[in-house]
Amino acid sequence: MNRSLHLSESFVISCGTITLDIDQSKVLVIYLRKTGEYCLPKGRKDVGEQLEATAVRETYEETGYIVELLPLQLTTLATLHGNDDVRSAIPGGTTEPVAVTQRTTQGVLKIIFWYAARGDSCAIRQMYTTKQEDEDFDAVWCPMDEVVQLLTFHDDKTITARVIEAARGGGSGSKARLRCDQRQE
Repeated sequence: MNRSLHLSESFVISCGTITLDIDQSKVLVIYLRKTGEYCLPKGRKDVGEQLEATAVRETYEETGYIVELLPLQLTTLATLHGNDDVRSAIPGGTTEPVAVTQRTTQGVLKIIFWYAARGDSCAIRQMYTTKQEDEDFDAVWCPMDEVVQLLTFHDDKTITARVIEAARGGGSGSKARLRCDQRQE
C-alpha cells in the first residue's frame, strides 16, 4: 500500500469536463493562444463548492458554454447504496468522476477530478465569463473523430477517448468528418 500525506497548504483541487455534443459529434476543448496547446477546460474548486459544480462552473468560465453533467455507463469502484463490490457499470449511468489526474508543480500537488458533460455546439457562446486577465484562449468544438489526435496532453487524450467510447456505447458511433479549425471567439 502506498500512502502520502498532503496538508491543506500543499495541494489544490481542480475539476474539469470532457464536454460532448453528441448530436453534432463534437467535443469542447480550449486552445491556448500563447503556447498553441489544445486541452480540456478545468479550474480550481472554490471553498465549500461541490466537485460537480466546480467542473460545470469552470467549463463555463473558460469556454462561455453552459454544460451539464452527462450520465455514462462506466465501470467504477464507487459503492452503490452500501454494496462494497461495485465493479460494473451502474444501471442508467452515473455522473461520478470518469478520471482523476495528479500533478506536482513547485511542491504543490494538483488533484484534478474529470467529469463527462454535455453541451450544445450550436448555442451562442456567452462572451463575458470570468476568465482571468492572463488567460488567453479560445473555445473550440472539435469533431469526435479528430479531437484525441488534436489534444496536446496524453492524459487529456486518454480521458477523452474513454468518454467518447462510453458515450457511443462502446461502438464506433458517428463518423462525421468536419474540420477542427473553426475557432469560436
